[in-house]
Formats: sequence, structure tokens, C-alpha cells
Amino acid sequence: MTTLQNDLLEIYNSLVAFSDTTIKSSFAIPITVTYEKDSRLLVFEQKGISVRLGLPVYYCLALDELTKPTYLLPEDYDYLMYNLMTLIQSGELIKERTALSPENYGFDVYAVNLRELWKGPEVIGKVRFVSGNSWFFKFLVKRKYKI
Repeated sequence: MTTLQNDLLEIYNSLVAFSDTTIKSSFAIPITVTYEKDSRLLVFEQKGISVRLGLPVYYCLALDELTKPTYLLPEDYDYLMYNLMTLIQSGELIKERTALSPENYGFDVYAVNLRELWKGPEVIGKVRFVSGNSWFFKFLVKRKYKI
């Protein structure tokens, strides 16, 4: 399971590049997210910064729907980074009985507490790489942020 820990750490370290322009900025703007089918990369772009990630392809569903640009809002970026940091620091990713469930545009991480086995797996983290993908969502974001 150390591979999962290392993969999430790599994703986190790559996305830290947007923290100054997204969280610390006085007027934060969303991050544009697209999926390149040819290279199988999830591309994040904002104000001249571009990050290309190949790892989400292995953990996410429905990335093919992101061939047209969509957005990751500043508050969702903050939530994404917090969840990644919490998962990495918790140490749960290297324990046994930790599982990852692919979801649309992200994934959920489940763990089983052996002392409370009858409860079954519990969600310990949710990771989503986009805030939405509908045409109405894109319209509202473009209008609000004047993109």
C-alpha cells in the first residue's frame, strides 16, 4: 500500500504549485481542468502555471468526459488539498484493509477499524479533481469570474 501513499503524495506535491494564486490571492480564480485522451493526462492550468498528472487515470472514472475544459473552484481546491494532506499524514494509506473506490472525477478512500469490524469500511477521504462538468456550471463560472 505504500504505492498509494506515494501516488497521493506526488499528486499533492504537484498541485501545491497553485496554492499562491488560488488560496493566498486577494481575488482567487478557478483552475481550468481538462483531460488529454492521447497522452492520458489530467491537465490543470491557471495564470501560466500548468501541471500534468498521469496518476489520476488509474484512480478515477469518467475522465473521458473532461475533454472540454471545466473548472476546479478555489474553495474546492482548498478542500482537495486538505483531504490529500489529511490522508497522507494519517498513515492510513499504508495500513492493511485500506481501499480506494474510483468515482467520477475522483475517488474515495475507505478503511476498516479492526476494533469495530461490524461497522464495515468507513470513508476516510474524498478526492475530486473538478467542481462540476455541466454546461450550466461552466456558464456560471465563466460569468462569475469573467473568463
